Amino acid sequence: MDFKAALQEMVSSVDGSIGAGLVGLDGLVIDQVSVKPDFDITVAGAEYATIIKNALKASQNFGLGRTSEIMISTEKATMIMMTVGQAYFATLALGLDGNLGRGRLELKKQLSKFEQGLA
Repeated sequence: MDFKAALQEMVSSVDGSIGAGLVGLDGLVIDQVSVKPDFDITVAGAEYATIIKNALKASQNFGLGRTSEIMISTEKATMIMMTVGQAYFATLALGLDGNLGRGRLELKKQLSKFEQGLA
């Protein structure tokens, strides 16, 4: 599967997108796209992977089931992260003016494609 094309489709479909990536829970980036030259998911991949692993563990420990989505908002951007299978997550970064609802929808639409491509 062409992960870059799927990521690019997602980014171009959502107003305010900064970039997107497909990352392993080990922090290694499978593929990424960026609208801004200074956005590099590789730098944040390991940190966000740790956050997702901790959320997965916590939700299991509390009997809440598997974590499927995490959103982190900062002063400059919002990161939407959704788990892909057992060992990956997809992320979409939006600027503060980004369309959050559309971003979540487009990310969800790509999940099955990512899972098939990683199988």
